[in-house]
Amino acid sequence: MNLFSFSYQQHHFVMTGSSWNGNEALSVDGELVSQKRNFGSSSDHQFTLEGLGALSLAFTIDLENAQVSYQLNKDEQILVSDVVALSDEFRQHQSPISEAVAVDGHISQAEPAPKKQAHWIVLAGIGFKLLKTAKVFKVALAAASVSVYSVMFTFEFAVALVAILVFHEYGHLRAMKKFGIPTKGMYLIPFVGGLAVGDKPGSRWQDVYISLMGPIYGLLMTVVFYVAYLITGNHFAGLVASTSALINLFNLLPVYPLDGGRVIKSLVFSGRKYLALVLLLGLSAACFAASLMLGFALIGFFIVLGVIDIVSEWRVSLAEDITPLTTYGIWFSLLWYLATLMAFLIIIVLIAQSGLPGSEIALKVLNS
Repeated sequence: MNLFSFSYQQHHFVMTGSSWNGNEALSVDGELVSQKRNFGSSSDHQFTLEGLGALSLAFTIDLENAQVSYQLNKDEQILVSDVVALSDEFRQHQSPISEAVAVDGHISQAEPAPKKQAHWIVLAGIGFKLLKTAKVFKVALAAASVSVYSVMFTFEFAVALVAILVFHEYGHLRAMKKFGIPTKGMYLIPFVGGLAVGDKPGSRWQDVYISLMGPIYGLLMTVVFYVAYLITGNHFAGLVASTSALINLFNLLPVYPLDGGRVIKSLVFSGRKYLALVLLLGLSAACFAASLMLGFALIGFFIVLGVIDIVSEWRVSLAEDITPLTTYGIWFSLLWYLATLMAFLIIIVLIAQSGLPGSEIALKVLNS
């Protein structure tokens, strides 16, 4: 939508912007000369025009007074400066909250229009009733996740990131349904990730299976994008594969309540003997040494946290009334867990060694 426009030396300048995605675009004589993303009230655009040279256009939006002040500068010389009212199109897209004024701790509407106020009250009531339904709430959280990640990355990568989380959590839900465990669906929480909600497992094997099926579904998605990258050489497919491997690998770290922490607890507490705890400590020490030798400091750090967590919860978890794993189940689950962990590590290393720009970030995280 148009923010403001003006003319200078037979050139027509038009600034457009969106409060939803932060995109700003400056056009001169119908030709785009500058574009950026900005969610603040002030902005500055640098550009060059034939015959005028290097220019800068700075502006500040004053929502309270519904006006915008701008300056067109060249070499620190002000060419044009003015304060104009915001366009009607921009004002119509603003929330009525921005028109409210606080008086003695209460919110009063400045020069209220009865019909418009009633209209917003009705919409707010409808929106509140919709948000009370679980499905709409889940969709709202998913949309919020996409919006948040779009600000941090690109929209395409944000969608891919949410798809990685959804596929991972779907694996947990499918595993729960396999055992007949009631589920309440999944929730995507911005900056946190995803959460599959259901009742507690009835045995240690169910807990292991449910915990590992999220990363297994994530591994399937990672392999698909990795193969697509190998076949096509597509940059985006390679980055999605690397990111998917890193996210699922993080979930396999042996710290509760991550998936890896749940698996390790089920393995150790199924033995119900101190021998199982001693074996875990020995295996943890070996994995810690290997992680340091390979340069994966982050994994070594979480191994230490996982050991501390297991030792502190040792007697509490022994008292839980839940069917333990058999000896065969313990070894099978351990090998399954380690194989899945190694698969993600191998994919991360292979993609990083291919020289794909951006893929080195996953290794830097593990080395941090």
